[in-house]
Amino acid sequence: MAMLSILEAGTSLDRPNKPAHDGATPAKSRLGRAFIYLKTSVFIRLKVLTFAMMMAVSVAPILLFYEWIEKTSFEKEVAYVHENHLTIAKNLSAAMSRYVSDMKVIFNLASKDPDWYGDDFQKALSSFNLCHISILDGNDTLVRTVEGSPAHSKDLPSADILPYLRRLADEANGEIAISGIRNHLGTPHFFVVQNLPSGLLAVAPWDPGYIIKLQKSIAFGERGHSMVVDADGVVVAHPNAEWQAISKDASKLSVVQAMMAGNTGVMQFFSPPMKADMIAGYTFVPETRWGVMVPQPISELEARAHHVESAALLFGGAIIFLSALFSWWFSGLLARPIHAIVASAREMSKGNFDTHVDQLPGPTPVEIKILATTFNTMVDDLRRKTASLQQALQHAQEVSSERAELLEAATKANEVKSQFVSMVSHELRTPLTSINGSLELLKSGVFGELPEKSKKLIQIAGKNGERLAALINDLLDLDKLDAGMMSYKFKDVDLSKLIEESVEANKSYGDLNGITFRTHNTDQPILVTADHNRIIQVMANLLSNAAKFSIPDNFVDVNVEVLDTKARVHVRDYGVGIPQSAREKVFERFVQLDSSDQRNVGGSGLGLNIARLIVERHAGRLNFSSEEGKGTDFYFDLPLQKPKVSE
Repeated sequence: MAMLSILEAGTSLDRPNKPAHDGATPAKSRLGRAFIYLKTSVFIRLKVLTFAMMMAVSVAPILLFYEWIEKTSFEKEVAYVHENHLTIAKNLSAAMSRYVSDMKVIFNLASKDPDWYGDDFQKALSSFNLCHISILDGNDTLVRTVEGSPAHSKDLPSADILPYLRRLADEANGEIAISGIRNHLGTPHFFVVQNLPSGLLAVAPWDPGYIIKLQKSIAFGERGHSMVVDADGVVVAHPNAEWQAISKDASKLSVVQAMMAGNTGVMQFFSPPMKADMIAGYTFVPETRWGVMVPQPISELEARAHHVESAALLFGGAIIFLSALFSWWFSGLLARPIHAIVASAREMSKGNFDTHVDQLPGPTPVEIKILATTFNTMVDDLRRKTASLQQALQHAQEVSSERAELLEAATKANEVKSQFVSMVSHELRTPLTSINGSLELLKSGVFGELPEKSKKLIQIAGKNGERLAALINDLLDLDKLDAGMMSYKFKDVDLSKLIEESVEANKSYGDLNGITFRTHNTDQPILVTADHNRIIQVMANLLSNAAKFSIPDNFVDVNVEVLDTKARVHVRDYGVGIPQSAREKVFERFVQLDSSDQRNVGGSGLGLNIARLIVERHAGRLNFSSEEGKGTDFYFDLPLQKPKVSE
């Protein structure tokens, strides 16, 4: 609006003050016609400019909306696959897992209790697609047969399969084992085998019909399906009948390799039978290591996303068309009365603050009328408001200067604080080292035997000197952490050795408190990425705390466990625990918690705060759990060493 007013005002300066009259000369007539043309052309430019601006405001969100739809529609389809297809694969896996478990129960009863079966039991074997159960001696001679499905032949496995089945049974150590898919009597079968306590071998061909039925029950979209492979990556059930009939080896597919490795997730890959890029949710059956996946062509996801994009495009086009119609009408409505306001603005720009917009031509929108009224009020109050504004600006500048000075003073105070802490800590170290050395010489008896009272005083002084040295070290570490100047040297560290080293280094502290440190699960290397010395510092803080808060003649257990991509270290004491009211303050600075009413454990109150900051710098977390009367367990996590990718 302001821009339009300025353009109109600027153009009006070139207009003649008076219109041409009837007796005007040809030159004056031409000037009058030029004025009329200029006036009309300015009106058209204002309308077009207003229309363009309104269209820009209305079209930009539509374009952004369409761009967002175009960007996210396919991502949403992929996210749906992650949620839906993976869930279907897991449900299939769970159904097969229950099926395998129930089959094993029936097989176990039939093979070990030959007197307990009949027609009902035969139906049970048949319901689980067990063709029959053959009991063989060591020479592969048939001892007896347990009848199963009457639709299947009772032939024994072929001679080339029997050695493989015996090896499979031997490797199972008396448990039921299930072979990979094999050809039996011209069709794919599994074999269920078990070494019986009597020394005999129980063998049963197992028809994969139920698994194929489950696979066929999953179909969606145009070519979405499910697929099952055995533990060797051989096809058990697949929409491609040829692959299923010949037990196609699909182990070279990346998704099949992932299932064979016992992984679960979502993966994109190229499917030779489908001749298309696919995306699949996949998992495995724990009991048999079968792979189960639910793939769908990526082209179907792209097609669904394209439908959404097309709908958004049509919707956006309709909105733009309606916006264009409305903008053109509205720009004309705004342009007509704008000239009257511009004329008054031109007078005000000349310094005439008595000007007013008295009358607006034609139908004027309410907003323009309000603008004219506001303009008149603005002219009347301009002097007063200008003075008030200048005063407010002056006050704002003064306040801004004061804030800048306060901020500068606060920054300098913080620097002085850091310099003071660093200076005092370093200046205290030198005399404190001398004092502690002198006390050690006195305690050693170099200057002669001291009276008992003197020894006790020297011992107290020495202990307080050690506490003061520890406090100075903690203050220096804290100052470095606050300033971001604490140095770290990250490398691969054997956490098991580090724990043993820490326990050995703090053993004397535990002996002083009557505490024995015990380590667990440190017999195997656990590689983490960490700064060796800083983690030693964390362990020292946790071990000293555990010893101080433990009941004398007790233990502190140090345990390490591996959790996915991180290792967790536990330091557990069996002391009196931390009161519920004090747990929120455990990691605060200069807080000393003494859960016992009988003793003062001492300390600077900075150790746990420093330990937590160090662990967080390692992308880990330090926390605790405690139960009053039973002890406290402090634990922290460190990232495991990332596996190196072979070139």
